[in-house]
Amino acid sequence: MRHTRSSRFGADPVMQLLVGANPVSPTSLESVEVTAAFDQLGERIVSSRRDVARHSRSRLAVSLSFAAVALVAAALAAGAMITTHTGFFPKSAGTENDTSEFLRTDAPDFAPLVRTLVQDIAFPPGYNRAAYIEHYLNEPVMKPDAQGVPNSVQAAGVRGTVGFFSLCAWRGYWLNAHATGDTAAETVGAAGLQQVASSDAVTKSDDWWPKYVALAQSEASGDATAPPELQRWYDVNCAGLASLGAPR
Repeated sequence: MRHTRSSRFGADPVMQLLVGANPVSPTSLESVEVTAAFDQLGERIVSSRRDVARHSRSRLAVSLSFAAVALVAAALAAGAMITTHTGFFPKSAGTENDTSEFLRTDAPDFAPLVRTLVQDIAFPPGYNRAAYIEHYLNEPVMKPDAQGVPNSVQAAGVRGTVGFFSLCAWRGYWLNAHATGDTAAETVGAAGLQQVASSDAVTKSDDWWPKYVALAQSEASGDATAPPELQRWYDVNCAGLASLGAPR
């Protein structure tokens, strides 16, 4: 889509008045950024799929459904206030997205919305929730791509990713409690892992959620062992996350 100006504007006084009253300069709609935005609208939904053995959030189908699409970025680039609410809703759900609104991740109001969306996702006692949220907000995928096109994510993706961080935190919390023989903390850790694993934040985005629930049930019985695939999941994907928000 391209914006072109009509030569009639210079000859018609009424059109001259209308053009003069327009707060958005027509030339602003001819920028490289806006052109790229329209050209890429709806064309690029990016997901990250990795080896099953690594898991690496490959099963976070909705969580990693970032879309490097312009959405309403054209209007935003033309001078309107940048907002996370794009007004773009997919017509149908796919394997990598649902039908909820795409949220622009580089907008000033994205971070406050993230904090609201994940406020019910539990973390272990004493853990700093803000540390996990900041980690999420500062991931490279949250920034515009090399062409300056902003990324977007759906609410389920936000909740699923932070829920994934929570799973790592609860598993690490339980392992620490088990290592020190703190049975009371073990009970809290197992209950916390099961709560998050069975929450809609995880069940809607990660089809491994029954495995996490089973792991929590094993923890509740004092069993520190985990199936090889879950051990790899924890070793590979939870490195740094398990203790990110732990008390210092």
